[in-house]
Amino acid sequence: MPGKPKTFEDLFKFYHEYVKLLYSSVQAGGTLPIEVLFELNAALDLISRHWAYSESEEAVVDKAYAHLKRTCLDIFKLKVNDANDQFLELRSIETSILDNGEFDKKLIALYHKIKIEATEARRLEGESRNDDECTIKAFALWQPVYEDCIRLENEFYNHPKLHWAKKKLALFKRKDYWLSVITALVIGLITPTDWFQRFVIRLFHHIFGGK
Repeated sequence: MPGKPKTFEDLFKFYHEYVKLLYSSVQAGGTLPIEVLFELNAALDLISRHWAYSESEEAVVDKAYAHLKRTCLDIFKLKVNDANDQFLELRSIETSILDNGEFDKKLIALYHKIKIEATEARRLEGESRNDDECTIKAFALWQPVYEDCIRLENEFYNHPKLHWAKKKLALFKRKDYWLSVITALVIGLITPTDWFQRFVIRLFHHIFGGK
């Protein structure tokens, strides 16, 4: 992450080269999460004080930078939520056929790593509450977590063969359905009941147009 800015030029460089890249990763349908919007609005309000209330450039830059950093921290944590949702979605479909079984193995290992890193980041972040407002300690804690979340999204959730795996799962489900139907018919033929006989008669009438 860039060093602490002291001028508007450095502040906006941080915004364009770092903050915008981060919030684009959690922007859905052209809308930013409310947490991010709140911090961005606070940063803008502070910047305006240089002209509205003649506050010094260095003072407003210092305070605005703190809000931009909190924007980034919110994004880091939101990305963990996204990674959790993506992992659960991936586990709900058949992926064991991808990469000769390595897909599931690596996915589970990465998700476990993210959970451990996020838990530790939250624990250690609480110990830095009394630090200077512009400390970069929280970034050192959360940035690796964010990077692993991006990796989960790019390498697993957007895996190029995932669509094929979903189609394969649909085929398996159709096969299971017809297998269960055939099994029920076979059992019914072996041990016929009044219900089964009525079912066969109705099916016969449906197929051959009987009344």
